[in-house]
Amino acid sequence: MTTLVRLALLCTLLAAAHASAAPPLSEDKKQALDEFKVAYRLAEAWPQMAPKIARDSLPRLEDATHADLDADHFPDQAHADAAHARVPALLAEGRRELEDALQRFDAEELAAYTAYEIYARLFETDEIRQISAFFASPTGRKLTEQAPAIMIESRRPGAGDVMAKHFDADELAAITAFWNSPVGRKMNQTAEQIREDMHAHFIERSETALQAVARALATKAEAQADAATAPK
Repeated sequence: MTTLVRLALLCTLLAAAHASAAPPLSEDKKQALDEFKVAYRLAEAWPQMAPKIARDSLPRLEDATHADLDADHFPDQAHADAAHARVPALLAEGRRELEDALQRFDAEELAAYTAYEIYARLFETDEIRQISAFFASPTGRKLTEQAPAIMIESRRPGAGDVMAKHFDADELAAITAFWNSPVGRKMNQTAEQIREDMHAHFIERSETALQAVARALATKAEAQADAATAPK
């Protein structure tokens, strides 16, 4: 796996599939996870993922808005059809409203879920501490801070060796050593599973906000339908 691919995984922050009955965490592991949340900047994952969650939720939002309209009472079928026909044009507005709602979620709570429900199950206490030690180091902090900008720069034509432009030889050696270590390789191996479960949890977590936005869109669609079908 290349460094840039690893950075892509870092930008979305990584995490795992729902477990049914996880064993209680020891106090030692809880402390390690507390340190890990800070070192790995898990609270910053949600603001970065909210736009994607809103975008991925558009089919659910559309279905929920139609379902809301189906539950309402219209004077006749023409009014109902007119309201349903207006839903697609309202989805862009709904996506913005949903993203705004998601950005107001408690990022610390979502970081805790990622740490205690996902990483705690996939990694041992010593492994968690190794990850924290690297990402709390000057090189690890620099990697985390610059990863989004490096990813954008790497996509430009003729970008060349982007990492070498941002890190000196000692820093590059430290980064390479971490990703080639057993815990670094384990992070690579679990990255896709982790990201998918993180996404699934956030989709589930967004359901209440999505239903509220759907209700608002349905109300607007009804109002527009009433105006369009009103006698001239």
